[in-house]
Amino acid sequence: MARDIEKMQGYYENVPYGDNAKSVEIHGRENHERGNVVVKRLMDMHNQALKAGDKEAASKIETQIYHVDKEYANAEVAKQEHASSLDTTSNWADMGFMDNAMLEQAVVDFNEMGKLTFTAFDPTLNKVVSRTTEEMSSEFEEITPWMQPLMEMKQKLLKARNDRGNPPPFDINFAVNNLIHKNWKSMIADPDPTLDPNGSSKGYRLQQILHSAVDENGVLPENYNLDKYSFDPANDTRLFASISEELNRAYYGENTKEINKKETPKKQDAHELMSRIKNNNSSI
Repeated sequence: MARDIEKMQGYYENVPYGDNAKSVEIHGRENHERGNVVVKRLMDMHNQALKAGDKEAASKIETQIYHVDKEYANAEVAKQEHASSLDTTSNWADMGFMDNAMLEQAVVDFNEMGKLTFTAFDPTLNKVVSRTTEEMSSEFEEITPWMQPLMEMKQKLLKARNDRGNPPPFDINFAVNNLIHKNWKSMIADPDPTLDPNGSSKGYRLQQILHSAVDENGVLPENYNLDKYSFDPANDTRLFASISEELNRAYYGENTKEINKKETPKKQDAHELMSRIKNNNSSI
C-alpha cells in the first residue's frame, strides 16, 4: 500500500504540540496522560520510600524513573527520524505500522518488561499489533547512495568499450560486490537508474531478477525464495549476478564470446569476492 506522504507532511507541519514539548507529550493527549500516570506513581513511591528512610528502595525507584524517561526519549528520536526521512525512506521498509504510530494513531504504554510499546494497526499484517520502539524501527531503511556510483560504472564501461580484446577499466565483479555490500536492501527495493522504466523490469532490479527466473508461462519455480532477506548478498548471488552481467554487457556487448568467459560471474564469485572485501575492509 502506497504511503500518504502528503498527509504525513501536513501532520508534521502542524503538530499539535509545541517546539519545547517533553518527549512524553508528543504522542497525543491520551498517551500523554497515560505516561503522566506512570511517572506520578513512581514519584509517589519514591517520596514514600524517602519518608520511610528506605534509601535502597528510593534508589531503585529513581532508576525506574530514569528508565521511563529514557524510553520516551528513544521514542522521540524515532519520531524525529520518521519526520526527517519521509522523502528518503526506501521501499524496503514496511512503514505502515510506524506511520500510524508516529501520527498519534497508537496506544502508547509500558509492557511487563518495562519497555515502551506502541499498539496500532499494521496494514501489512491487516491487524492491530504491539511493538516496542526498537521493534518498530527495525525495518526502517533509507535509500542509500548507490545509484550514482552504479550509473558511473556503467557509463565508464560504455565509454571504454572496444573490440580489441582489452580488459574492462576496472574489476567488474569486485566493484559490484563492493557496491552491493551495504546497499543491497535499497538496490533490491528502489528504482534503478540504469534500467529502462518502460521495459520488462519497470525500472526495478528486483523485477528484472524475477523476470529472468520465470518460465515460458511467466511462473517462478516452486522453490524460488521471495523473502526479501533471502537476497542478502552474503548468502545469495541473484543481485550480484544481475548487476555484474549487465555491466559485462555494457562493455562486451550482447553477443560476444568474452561475456561467456572469465568475466561472467560464477556461482561462487559472490562469496569469494565478499570475503575479499571483508578481509580487506574495503569501502564502497
